[in-house]
Amino acid sequence: MVRAKKDAEKEILMEIVNEIKEKIKLVTVDIGSFNIKTSLGGIYENRFILDNEGETYGNDVLEYDNNNYIFGQGTFDLTFGKAYKEIEIPLLYALGKDVIDGDVNLITHLPTSQMENKPQIVERLLGKTFKYSVNDGKIKEVTFKTVGVLKEGFSSFYALAKRNSGMIAIVDIGGRTTDVFCFVDGVLVKEITIPVGTMDYFIDIAEKLTVETGTKKVLEDIHPLIKHNKLDINKYEDITNKIYKEMIKYQKSKIDDLGNYDIHLTGGGAEYFFDNFKDTYRSVAIMPNNLVTNVEGAENIGKAKGLDK
Repeated sequence: MVRAKKDAEKEILMEIVNEIKEKIKLVTVDIGSFNIKTSLGGIYENRFILDNEGETYGNDVLEYDNNNYIFGQGTFDLTFGKAYKEIEIPLLYALGKDVIDGDVNLITHLPTSQMENKPQIVERLLGKTFKYSVNDGKIKEVTFKTVGVLKEGFSSFYALAKRNSGMIAIVDIGGRTTDVFCFVDGVLVKEITIPVGTMDYFIDIAEKLTVETGTKKVLEDIHPLIKHNKLDINKYEDITNKIYKEMIKYQKSKIDDLGNYDIHLTGGGAEYFFDNFKDTYRSVAIMPNNLVTNVEGAENIGKAKGLDK
């Protein structure tokens, strides 16, 4: 009796959640090289394999265009230009995990150095209807009524509660790039993309770990080891310093006065390099919810433009 009551309550709750989600018009998605982040709070690993023969039970599976894409398996796509990746696959997977369908106003992202490829992203998505399912076999349809593409890191500025006065720098340390934006009294004055990110860091750690243990380690091994406290990142300070120096050398060649700004670190690499930045610059902090600040800021921008209505 108690179990039946709980099941009924759960079903009612799910109906309410689905009803709310059906009303969503604005969706912001950051399709990172390492994770996919959504404005509904979803954070999903961005690696998958195409497998139409294997067992799907117990796996995270996107069914799209008569193919099965199994997530959480395979290798990360290290293609530098995001516009040349299969962005539709991780995008639809994330929307499916968040139970989003219907007409959507979408905002996604590119590194500032890749914004010339924005038309390619828009052309592939705008006005298109996609049919897909994730895990449950129930076909959903999503149509992208509008498609906006913002700069990674730039969006994070608009996740700050106080941003319209002072000198503020956003340093977004992503998987393949680090994007830096400098604002004075809310106005963007400088921006660069540094072609170094967390994946370079993990690759170097994997190579050193292979030598230390005699067991082959690869990029995909490192984050799970850190997450589950099987690897002490502090033992790889030499690699942390090496990657940081590469970032700063490039940054100083383009922006030589970063120390004048209050620096806000964000992105998946913020925690790994916080101490380095703190030792170099006078004012450094990690943004709250640093993994999702791009989608939070993009959502604020979208609402200001009326895309949620």
